[in-house]
Amino acid sequence: MNAFDSEISRISKLSIDRDQADPAEVLARRQAFALTLCCGDDVAASYTLQLAVLTAAATASRCFPGAVRAAISPALAAAPLLVWPWLGLSFGQAIIDVLGPQSIGASLSSTPRALVFGDAPFGHGALRVTFDGWIGLAGPARTVGRLPERQYFPTAGILAASIAVSELFLSFADINLEATRRPVGLSLWRPDLDITDPEALGTLVQYLPQSLWVLGLGHLGNAYLWSLATLPYADPKAAQFALFDFDKVVKDNVETGVLFASAFISQFKAHACGQWLNERGFDQSRLVERRFDTTFNLQDGEPRLALCGFDTNLARRDMKGAGFLRVIDSGLGGTVNNFDTISFHTLPNPRPVDELWPDLRREDEDKIEAEQERIASSNAGYQKLAGDICGRRGLAGKSVAVPFVGTTAASLIVAEAVKLFHDGPAYHDMRLSLGSLGRQHTLSNGVYRPQDAVGLSYVDCGKYFP
Repeated sequence: MNAFDSEISRISKLSIDRDQADPAEVLARRQAFALTLCCGDDVAASYTLQLAVLTAAATASRCFPGAVRAAISPALAAAPLLVWPWLGLSFGQAIIDVLGPQSIGASLSSTPRALVFGDAPFGHGALRVTFDGWIGLAGPARTVGRLPERQYFPTAGILAASIAVSELFLSFADINLEATRRPVGLSLWRPDLDITDPEALGTLVQYLPQSLWVLGLGHLGNAYLWSLATLPYADPKAAQFALFDFDKVVKDNVETGVLFASAFISQFKAHACGQWLNERGFDQSRLVERRFDTTFNLQDGEPRLALCGFDTNLARRDMKGAGFLRVIDSGLGGTVNNFDTISFHTLPNPRPVDELWPDLRREDEDKIEAEQERIASSNAGYQKLAGDICGRRGLAGKSVAVPFVGTTAASLIVAEAVKLFHDGPAYHDMRLSLGSLGRQHTLSNGVYRPQDAVGLSYVDCGKYFP
């Protein structure tokens, strides 16, 4: 994929804001951060491992453009793609679609960094990517062995890959000295528990959401749809995802959104996401291109479940009166200090919406504006991005964003939606940081009851493992 130097890169912005780095030098460092995805032949038989590899490719290639390769044997390259079997693609074709034809081979030259999937051989410095049930885990391959890799819930593969790419990026950006030197894991079934707890494993998924809204189709909305569209539906046309966004795709959306390609620039996001889904067999008939406010009300026959990825608290508060039976929302940090932070809320919620999603206080707004003014005026990196102070202020006001944070959030959001139909553990508030996953904060409602899913539609899960 192309990296963009005519506007600020949301990924490079981390180093530009923190270090006053030259944007071209930051991009060059990212392009030189060579990474190999080492795939064992047993990936051919694992839906979840294939999904993990695809997720790692989609997120890492955006963080490190042109630097990601996949080492797979001819047999694995020719193996059927399990994730969207109705497309009739091989696994190798799916990887080429993400990384390009020059980035795949059986015997690529070794790189200083590698992610290991399945029974692939590995060298010093490689990170293992593994899963079990609803658990995702990444850590040094020399000390972290493969988990049993029971395929209870394939989205665990998205989580494991996202954690692995996060560890690489945290190390690349000199954010965390422990990154890539430690095991990092999380359970989507019980994120409040250590992954060694038997209760963290979860249950075999049997039902999937049949119809729902995806509100906001930027960084988070792309990741939600990636996680939804890779669920093991028996028939993709049985799933109906209503898409809501008023905006058009711009260049920096391509870098952070795992669905968007350069060809989508200037298209409405709803149409671009609908096209991506249609190309993968999903029939999208409900696209809404308007702002979300108090005038939005659900009509008869429309989905009552919503996954929210809005970037304003005002729009989030307006969801309360729209007629949804249940909303699952996440928000991401956007600064040097909190870009890897994920917040999670559901409606209904014991707390009022004004408390869940408050407006910024005037003094906080003043602090943010002052910091943006300081960056625009004195940061040497910004002098090379825009010639006038107004242009630099606009760039300073953009958020830091990296795609693996969105895919991590999406795995949690989609997991919560699936748990609704399995009487699973229920959470109404959560906060975590990828840099310190062991210190997450969660608030639970106990477990979902059958009445919690009344009015929400579901379908039987397709067969996705032998």
